[in-house]
Amino acid sequence: MTRVFRTERLLARSDRWIAGGGLLVVAGKVERVLTSSRAVARAAAAEGVHPVDTGDTLVAPGLVDAHAHLDLSALGGEIAPGGAMVEWISDVVARRAGERAGPRLKHARRAAAELVASGTTLVGDIDSTGVCARIPWREAPRRVAFREALDAGDPARRDQVVARLGTRLAGGAFLREGISPHAPHTVSSELLASLGRLAARRRIPVQVHWSETEEEVRWLSAGEGPFARLLRESPLTSGLDLLERARLLGKTTSLVHGNFPGRGEPARIAQARATVVHCPGSHAFFDRAPFPLERYVRAGVSLALGTDSLASNDRLDMRREMALLRSSHPSVGPGE
Repeated sequence: MTRVFRTERLLARSDRWIAGGGLLVVAGKVERVLTSSRAVARAAAAEGVHPVDTGDTLVAPGLVDAHAHLDLSALGGEIAPGGAMVEWISDVVARRAGERAGPRLKHARRAAAELVASGTTLVGDIDSTGVCARIPWREAPRRVAFREALDAGDPARRDQVVARLGTRLAGGAFLREGISPHAPHTVSSELLASLGRLAARRRIPVQVHWSETEEEVRWLSAGEGPFARLLRESPLTSGLDLLERARLLGKTTSLVHGNFPGRGEPARIAQARATVVHCPGSHAFFDRAPFPLERYVRAGVSLALGTDSLASNDRLDMRREMALLRSSHPSVGPGE
C-alpha cells in the first residue's frame, strides 16, 4: 500500500526543517522525504492517491529509548522516590515475588504502547522474565531484548543462567536478542567470562548497568558499604576492569548510568567505542548529583538516552527525557 502524507512541519534531520513538505510511504516504509508542496502533489499524482494531511503535528524521525525495563511496569507509582539504592532493590525484589505472569505482561504491553504513543520506535529492553518476546510486535516499538543475567556470586545460580541463555530467544520480526550482565557487582567474574564468550560467538549486543552508585563503586574496589550485606566476596577492582577482562567492553556494548566514572575511565570507554546511556528521569527519581556529561563529551564517548523503568520514573516518554537533559545540562544544544 502506497500513501502520500502532507506535513506542516517536518524535521528531516537535526539541522533540517521542511515546511509544507511530506512523505512518500510504501508498505509502511518511508521511501522518500518530499521537500515541498509541489513534490507532494507530484508524488500523489504519480502514485494515483490523494495526499493525507497530518494536520497540526510535528513529523520527525522515531525516537530511540536506549534503556528500559518493560517487565517492571507493574511497579509504576508503587515506590517512593529519593530512597537509597539498596532499599530500592529490596523493595523491588519483595514486590516482584508475588507477581503473576499475566498481569506482568499486561502492564508491559501498556508501557510499550506508551512508548509508541510518545514517538519511540526502537527500545533496548532489559528482559529478565521473557515478557519482551511476548509483546505483539504491532503494539510495541522494535525491540532489542537484552536477556538479563546475574548470579550474585552463587555458583548454583551461575550454571542455571548459562543453561538458560544457551537457548535462543524466540521472537517476532521486530525483535533482536542481546544479553545484559546485570552489573559488575552482581555478576561473578566466572559468569562475566562465560557471557563474554557467548556475546562474541553469537555476535549480539551487550548492555550493563555500570557505576550507578557510589556504594557499588565502593564495594567493588574495597568490599565495603551497604552492598557488603547482600553480596559475596568483593573482586577488589573496578567494574570497568572486570568488563574488559571478560571481553565485554566494545563497540556493541552500552553502559547504563555511569554516574561515577573513575579517573581515566571515560577515555577507556571512548577507546573501546562503547556507549554510555543516561536516564534523566530515573536520575531525578533518586535525586542524584549531576550526571558527569561534560567528562564523557571531552573524552569523545558516544552518549544515548533512556527511560529506565516505571519503578524509577514517572513515565516512559523520550520527549520528557530530552527536556530533563536540557534542563540539567543547558549547554547541550537542541540539535545535539
